[in-house]
Amino acid sequence: MENARILDARLRKIISEVSLRTGGEIKKNLLGDLGECFQTAIEEYSRRETTRLLKLLKKAIEKM
Repeated sequence: MENARILDARLRKIISEVSLRTGGEIKKNLLGDLGECFQTAIEEYSRRETTRLLKLLKKAIEKM
């Protein structure tokens, strides 16, 4: 009976450890994906704003 308790405790510890590691890896992957999404969004926004600024500059030059 004591062996069964010890085995149960060991199995719970192993399962807990695996869950923590797997959860940590999933979080790292999600953060990496989120970072890539932000980077893509920022690049797209920068392109749009640069295009808008250049168009405004062109209009200002044409008015001169």
